[in-house]
Amino acid sequence: MKYVVVSAVVTDEIHFPDGNVKIAPGGAGFYALCGLRLWSDQVVAVTGIGEDYEKLHGEWYRRNHISMEGFRIKDARSPYTIVEYFPDGERIETPALGLEHFRSLETTGEEVVPYLDSAEGMYIFRNLDPDFWNGFLKNKKDSSCKIMWEIAADAAQKENLETVRDIAGQLHAFSINMTEAKSLFGTSDREQIIEELRSWELELIFLRQGAKGAVMITADEVVEVPSQPDVQVVDATGGGNSSTGAVLCGLVEGRSPEICGRMGSISAAMCISQYGVPEEITEEMRKEAREKAICKNMKGLV
Repeated sequence: MKYVVVSAVVTDEIHFPDGNVKIAPGGAGFYALCGLRLWSDQVVAVTGIGEDYEKLHGEWYRRNHISMEGFRIKDARSPYTIVEYFPDGERIETPALGLEHFRSLETTGEEVVPYLDSAEGMYIFRNLDPDFWNGFLKNKKDSSCKIMWEIAADAAQKENLETVRDIAGQLHAFSINMTEAKSLFGTSDREQIIEELRSWELELIFLRQGAKGAVMITADEVVEVPSQPDVQVVDATGGGNSSTGAVLCGLVEGRSPEICGRMGSISAAMCISQYGVPEEITEEMRKEAREKAICKNMKGLV
């Protein structure tokens, strides 16, 4: 498979302010998978699931022509999150089966390594878990697969800066939002943060700014990319994951930082326009996405 997503997929039980309840697939890995699927037919997620996951969500994967071959059954039940929305737009997420259960289903570094032989791009959403990174980094050295790390918020702390930079320096690309970056670098100075990230000299750094767009950073240039216009944000969940997956696709395909950023903003807009993700990522949606990102430059993406 050309693109591999390494992160959790979960079941969300969404409670709306009006009392309605919806069961839907969710999790960082699921949103990244959707962000990539808008641009490529060859995507798979590698993570642990429960015996119940296929029955709950298999139809969505079949409808969207996404393989489930990367899932490993590790428990009777998949991670299950209670998501409660309030009238003011705020929400609370609670892992119904506990954090220990969630972590027991996470992918190990060793489980990912076999995919490095065939994949061209890999998305990883993770904190600084040494068990994962030690197992992964010691085995990836000979792979040509481009690896994008989206840092988990709990790892973006100033005391972790040296470790974060060390891990990122062994990869190709890095994704972080502005709030996390301020915490990681211990400053609110936007220009200082950009210069610090630029000094890492990665192939691409994706600094996300929500509605304000994103900053695409390489050692040679800094490119500002606006968010998509006229998007009605229903639920911002998954915007960062889906956009990061799309940016990885652009990077692998050799697109410019600007087009990578546009691809990210288009995937994010798709995911934040409703609760959860679309029931189906249609060919019409994919055609429109290519046109928005400059169609003549996107023909090799499907």
